Amino acid sequence: MTLTKEKDFIEIDFVGRIKETNQIFDLTNEELAKKEGLFHEGHHHFGPKVICLGFNNMLPALDKFLVNKEVGKDYSVELQPEQAFGKKDVSLVKTVSLQSLRQQNINPFPSLQLNASGALGTVKSVAGGRVTIDFNHPLASKTLVYEIKIHRTVADEKLKLSSLVQALIGLHDHDFKVKLENKKADIKVKQDFPKQLKEQFISKIKEVMPDLEVSFSS
Repeated sequence: MTLTKEKDFIEIDFVGRIKETNQIFDLTNEELAKKEGLFHEGHHHFGPKVICLGFNNMLPALDKFLVNKEVGKDYSVELQPEQAFGKKDVSLVKTVSLQSLRQQNINPFPSLQLNASGALGTVKSVAGGRVTIDFNHPLASKTLVYEIKIHRTVADEKLKLSSLVQALIGLHDHDFKVKLENKKADIKVKQDFPKQLKEQFISKIKEVMPDLEVSFSS
């Protein structure tokens, strides 16, 4: 029996649901996504996900749950709002004028998502020339249930590094290439990143892959 531990890289499949409604909000299985009407061509990358335990590649409470679990088994875990995306903060519900949005060529309607100064908000109502926007996370105050299958621990260093690039920098696998030879890794990216970000990323890699020499190219 193999048990997971911190700094292990593991490959998992999962389904995340809102407990109250059983609605799926995230998943890795493409066939299930198609069955549930959640598949949109080019909008999601399906397939097993590789994560590094202890790096909070997923919700911290979920990351902690996955430590000391048996590889090859299925698990189900329920997360209270405080363990997931927190409770709703009424101060994050804002009211703005309809005219101010239209001046920005935005025609708001309920459920529309807006990006305001880097904050993502959801339009809740439009009435009387006023628009109410909720800047809480869409899953705030929700109890979440995750069903998880731990497939295996991952030993391949190229796959480990690729998973860290996706998790820590937020790139999809088609946005970069990893060349790894004799403990020297070159990450070729389509866009350049600030030197500080690269240094932070390399520092994080060293925590779990200390023998690796990492460089970036474009």
